[in-house]
Amino acid sequence: MITPAPEVTPVVVVPTATLLATKPPPPTFTPAPATPAPTPTLTLTPTPIVYQIQSGDTLLAIAAEFGIPAEAIQEANGIIDPRRLQIGQALIIPHPETDAEQPPTPTPTPPPMTIRKLNFQRTPTGGLWASGEIHNPGSDPVSEVMVQISLFDGDGQMLASESAYPQLDVVPPGQAVSFAILFSNPPREFAQYQAVVLAGVPTSPNTRYYLDLVASDLQGRAVDAARYRVKGDLQNAGTSDVEGLRLLVTAYDDQDRVVAVRQADLSVSVLRSAATTPFEVELTLTGSPVVTFSVQAQGLRME
Repeated sequence: MITPAPEVTPVVVVPTATLLATKPPPPTFTPAPATPAPTPTLTLTPTPIVYQIQSGDTLLAIAAEFGIPAEAIQEANGIIDPRRLQIGQALIIPHPETDAEQPPTPTPTPPPMTIRKLNFQRTPTGGLWASGEIHNPGSDPVSEVMVQISLFDGDGQMLASESAYPQLDVVPPGQAVSFAILFSNPPREFAQYQAVVLAGVPTSPNTRYYLDLVASDLQGRAVDAARYRVKGDLQNAGTSDVEGLRLLVTAYDDQDRVVAVRQADLSVSVLRSAATTPFEVELTLTGSPVVTFSVQAQGLRME
């Protein structure tokens, strides 16, 4: 067993809870990226309707389903922050605006983003975690992001496919946010995979997303072979009070792959401007030991 060095240099990223860590795939696994599938053609809804939000819905997904821009639904329903949609909430789906000389405006194409530090880990119960990071190389923050992982055999036949959202709502420019996708009934073996970002929209400056949060005094150490503990302080470095705090810890192995992801339970629900609150989170490990980690935090500006 490789024991992490007592002093870990953390990677701090400024801007739910999912435990990852199992034994890596058998040596026979030789993944190879496959060609991304084409973006599906959107169908426009001919008349306005009322849609009731279901579990797992996002504004972007609803807009894509009805073939209209997400901004049109926001304007029609007075939505300031798409993250605050509620299950059962009724949304008015406006009629697509058409022009005899111009085609309907399509849902925005996802900004260019990449998937990196991908890792496949088997669970003790026979499942498979696919974890990694979504990196935003652009100059604008991106939200409403969705990633898809598909598994193939040696002949290119798809064996399984799953999709999920990243662990935080906004992927800041020049930064990355981790994700975790569980295949509850995965194939016993697979030879190649496809990892693609399906969706994402530039984050409007009018949203309540708040990224002026700084993690400091970070300490990380191995408690034992199966546990790794990270603690520190979270400071509100901005000028507004913030609620809906979410602090994410992502751990990496000696190959810089994601091996564990978990959110911290904070002792406060509102963090005032210039205030600081401590945090501590324990990651469960059954595979590769932790070599380094990152801490990210986001919230909502209080109205």
